[in-house]
Amino acid sequence: MAYQAGDTILDDEYNTFIQGGASAVNHSVANVNTLWGSGTSDKGYGESTTLSTVSAGTTITATQWVNLLNRCNTIASHQGTTLTSITNPTTGDTIEAYTALSTNITTLTTNRGNAAASGSDITTNGTVSGTTTWDVSAVTTRTVTFASANAARYFFNAGGMIRLSASLTGTSGDAKSLEWADLLSQCGTIAFTGGTATQTIAGTSYTGTTKIGGSGSPTVLTTTTGFYDLTPGGAATTIFTQYADSAPYTANYVTLSVALNATSTILTFVWGNYDAATDTIAPAAGTGDALDVVDGTLAQVTVVRPPSSTYLTTASWGTPTMNSTTWTYTS
Repeated sequence: MAYQAGDTILDDEYNTFIQGGASAVNHSVANVNTLWGSGTSDKGYGESTTLSTVSAGTTITATQWVNLLNRCNTIASHQGTTLTSITNPTTGDTIEAYTALSTNITTLTTNRGNAAASGSDITTNGTVSGTTTWDVSAVTTRTVTFASANAARYFFNAGGMIRLSASLTGTSGDAKSLEWADLLSQCGTIAFTGGTATQTIAGTSYTGTTKIGGSGSPTVLTTTTGFYDLTPGGAATTIFTQYADSAPYTANYVTLSVALNATSTILTFVWGNYDAATDTIAPAAGTGDALDVVDGTLAQVTVVRPPSSTYLTTASWGTPTMNSTTWTYTS
């Protein structure tokens, strides 16, 4: 029987709203426990306070309906989703089918990657800084580690992201260093999210890999590559590349790659600055010193921005950690 106004509400239909199936969990059907609980793949916030189903032939109480409707509203608040309003029943009410309920749960499932707000940034070990001069490359490897594969899933499912940027300051004012400072500024911030579909997080749209701020045009920006698009244990994927825009340094470029380990617990990002342009200042006579070098303070900043847990029972993703590392220079 279809669930529609005027029908007698069957326990099978109520259970389907709760777990996707009348007698068993079915993650492929829109339901609240798949979104709220452990779920599967890009569904699931990892909360333990899932709703209980009812036994065959059991009368569904007003309290059970209220719990279901309230859970829908809580998920909607976390996502920033607007639902069709349904008035909670009270004990003694005659309850008919809520015509908007099925649509509301489908809408919540569609918007599952959205988040109305973000949590507090994690910045411990987030900044790598160095003052060594270089003229071939400066590369740093950043890792973000989760306690488990599920913790990583819950992080991205609930609206978490990883943000990476770099800067060059305090240069001596030579043309090459100034152009590198300009290029790193133009790169803005690269935000890495769950992928699979566009997510709206704290009012901004993200599509796997998203460039925030900056200027210029990247030659690589994989807007279809996020956490769920990586192969566990697979090769690194280049998600961003941008070249300098001023001669004679237009061969210089920044690139960012990411890889996921085999257990889906560690994301490895490699930020590389490659000085491929021909040097314009020759070494001093009789020395091996290259004078056309990049100087100043080179910094790379990685920020782990977790989801907000305001409307959730717990921050099921735990506290991801970053490695302490340095720049590797080549001259």
